[in-house]
Amino acid sequence: MKNKLKIGIRLFQTGTLDIKGGNVTGDELIARGWQKSLLKTDFVESVNLYNMNDVIEEKLDVVIHFHPNQPLHPQAKNLFYLQNAYQKPQHLGKTGGAGLIYEGGTVEAFHNFIKNKYDGYLFTSQKLKYHCADGAVIPFATDADFFYPQTCGLYEYPLSFVGNGIRSASVNQRYFAPLINLGLVIYGNMWTIPPLDSVCRGLLPMPDLPKLYSESLINLNAHISEHLEWETINLRIYDILACGGFIISDYFESLENTFGDTLVYSDGYEDIWAKAVEYLANSEERKRRSEEGKKLVLAHHTYDQRMKVLLDFLREII
Repeated sequence: MKNKLKIGIRLFQTGTLDIKGGNVTGDELIARGWQKSLLKTDFVESVNLYNMNDVIEEKLDVVIHFHPNQPLHPQAKNLFYLQNAYQKPQHLGKTGGAGLIYEGGTVEAFHNFIKNKYDGYLFTSQKLKYHCADGAVIPFATDADFFYPQTCGLYEYPLSFVGNGIRSASVNQRYFAPLINLGLVIYGNMWTIPPLDSVCRGLLPMPDLPKLYSESLINLNAHISEHLEWETINLRIYDILACGGFIISDYFESLENTFGDTLVYSDGYEDIWAKAVEYLANSEERKRRSEEGKKLVLAHHTYDQRMKVLLDFLREII
């Protein structure tokens, strides 16, 4: 690339990180991490974020779309960032996220649906890439300038989970409900169904998120079903480990291949209860795993490292 790149990132919604007490979207958290890391390099002149309704008047080299129902830039290379395969055509444009949109209910049909729409594809997992198209694999990561060990004395819970109540009732009963009597606390939206509604404390201010991850004795994680299916490691894992937090999570093979025994894995129900009891009583093992996890994330899973992959891919297509 002879000239520095001008890059746009188009999201479904922007400004969620700036709303006090608002519901922060993962897409914007990721996009801002990309923006900051890209601007550190010598190859990028500008990175601007746009929402669904913004008219992009700037002359750009690349626009990266986090949602498929967005207008393309007529002069730029348009890339699509695929995170999972969950949205059906009737939901197109109604929700955020970068899910595959496909007719007929198969991933292969998706490729036929939009294969000529974009100039390139970015994926969160190798499995998505294998099933969809050529492109670059850019998993989620963490912003180590924001997510690092912090304490304030307000979030010293035995167990906590931060996330909206978007998982199925069976997942919630499997991974969260068994832990209520051990002191589980939940932060997020849409926890309206008993018994978990009784332990939800509403939205957590964004500046306090790394403090909770750092102070909670056990941070819980359960992927949405589409992330499990397509082996996309969710954002929460990287951020908690960057804060030196300890995690009990659900399981899939790629998760263990990436993080090994820095995480504790569970099938839920009695198993997650037993493991929570075990590790609440073993501070040394919690510390060992969390310290190893923090080292691993900082060495291999920050946005700075992810953007090196993106820039290599952009050099190939521009």
